[in-house]
Amino acid sequence: METLPATDEPQPVAEQPAAETPIAAPLVAAPAADHDPVAALFAGLAARPWSFGFYHAMRALEAAFPDRPRFGRSARPAQDPVRLAQEPAVVFAPATLAGWQDAADELPPRLTVFFFGLFGPDGPLPLHLTEYARDRRRNHRDPTFQRFADIFHHRALSLFYRAWADVRPTVSFDRPEQDRFGLYVGALSGLGMASLRDRDAMPDLTKLHFAGHLALQTRHAEGLADILSAFFAMPVRVESFIGAWLTLPAADRSRLGDGERTAGLGQTVLLGGRVWSRQHKFRIVIGPLSLAEYERLLPGGRSFHRLVPIVRNYAGDTLVWDVNLILKRDEVAPTRLGGFGRLGWTTWLMPRRAETDAADLFLDASADSMARKIDAGLQATATETV
Repeated sequence: METLPATDEPQPVAEQPAAETPIAAPLVAAPAADHDPVAALFAGLAARPWSFGFYHAMRALEAAFPDRPRFGRSARPAQDPVRLAQEPAVVFAPATLAGWQDAADELPPRLTVFFFGLFGPDGPLPLHLTEYARDRRRNHRDPTFQRFADIFHHRALSLFYRAWADVRPTVSFDRPEQDRFGLYVGALSGLGMASLRDRDAMPDLTKLHFAGHLALQTRHAEGLADILSAFFAMPVRVESFIGAWLTLPAADRSRLGDGERTAGLGQTVLLGGRVWSRQHKFRIVIGPLSLAEYERLLPGGRSFHRLVPIVRNYAGDTLVWDVNLILKRDEVAPTRLGGFGRLGWTTWLMPRRAETDAADLFLDASADSMARKIDAGLQATATETV
């Protein structure tokens, strides 16, 4: 049998003035429910329903049951974890939610609202029907008419919430596997299909976040510096037109008797097997860094492992690049026998002057793969030795 309130409206609502009603409030649960987030949510709704907004409560309930269909998407009401209802009242609603009733006698929990439905001053039904439903429930303990109307209230409120939630990316992301906005944004940057996800060490969320940069047909140094500085939270700048030797393919080298294609005097003839070029290489300068940040960006480190695919996703494989790491001058540790310095990376044979940062380390883009091959070889050797 349903327990009926002793007054016209639920008592908790009368205790809170409308002007002090917040849109959303933190959940406060009983100590016994602290370990269970769903129980904590139910306890908060039962104790203080006025402290929740309708959208806030519905979003929390939807997130608490990820195995159920989203509200407004279920084929039958039995698939929804909560029943939605309206309180038949003729007073000015002090809050959007009227109350919460826990599950009992194999019936699901019920969330009751004030603001939307067939009853009340703003409802489409004549006001005397609201008074009739309220009178039958209060004075005759007969909620039949109210529960009949709740059949329509449940579906109408579910669709009302779904119309609000479908146009908000944050709500869509509550269930990443059903994130429609992520699919839309990903289509701009080459992640429009599931087969294109998780292809490399650059996180998909990072690609979505920087879809504005990745969707551009032209790639520039400022865009790459923006992505790297935001991702690693480190000072980054990109230097263009770095000079480097460009090795010529064997077929393009000048040979006697090879004809005008490679041996045209004053036109196509070249001496040697390489040329100096400033058009095919750029440099990423990161720092000044702390020692911990510096070590993470060394070959084999986690940050360097992320750096390489991020640059390749943005700049492609056409250009050559390297990394210049700058270590803060007060983070340079003196080299001592028996220490933990890494030869060529974190050690200096001569004492450095403290007035300048250590900016003499340059790493090639292929250094990470080379370091991992060396580590794999060392591990294999150690295994064979054991």
